[in-house]
Amino acid sequence: MSVIHKLYGRALPRALQSYHRYLIFVAVLFITCMAVGFTGYRPSPDGSLPWALRGLADLAERLESVPLWQRVLILFWNNVKVTFISLALGWLLGVVPMVSTCLNGVVIGMGAKMVMVQSGWSMGMVILSFLPHGVFEIPAFVAGQAIGVRIGFLTPLAWRGKTTGHDMGRMAAESLTLIGAAILPMLAAAAVLELTLTPAVIRLISPGWPWAML
Repeated sequence: MSVIHKLYGRALPRALQSYHRYLIFVAVLFITCMAVGFTGYRPSPDGSLPWALRGLADLAERLESVPLWQRVLILFWNNVKVTFISLALGWLLGVVPMVSTCLNGVVIGMGAKMVMVQSGWSMGMVILSFLPHGVFEIPAFVAGQAIGVRIGFLTPLAWRGKTTGHDMGRMAAESLTLIGAAILPMLAAAAVLELTLTPAVIRLISPGWPWAML
């Protein structure tokens, strides 16, 4: 219990405090790109999907023919992979995590617009259908991209000798704390909820709507 208390009572709050500027920046960027995707997308009259949404459709098809536990693992790994790519390439001045943030924000905005057009749902219904897993998935995604952005910010300072080994070590420790104590658990919870609770909520608010994935 003492280890858990130290992790969640001290280390995680300290890491969040150190990352608060990056978290705010990524969150604002993400919300802005969601708004761009929503307002700028015009669903095709023939129902065809744009390239930005085909990846989600392909993922949904992959999940249809496998048991629940495999679907959870596939969905969890898909989200973890997005985070790890941004971490691995964050040293490129934070460009990759910022692009990832923008693309995912646009995709979610476009997806929300498409669902509203095709199903006649209100924005409130779309938010309600996404909320069970989104309350975990979105913060975990934002935190992962924030780590990548911070790496990108500190990289040129390290190249110019303006950061110390202590600074880099502290960043690594805080990043690992966020990943292990927050990001991975939240992504795991999101994967389970997206395949269990979210479909139940969708069936409750719109019994005739066939999609189990949003």
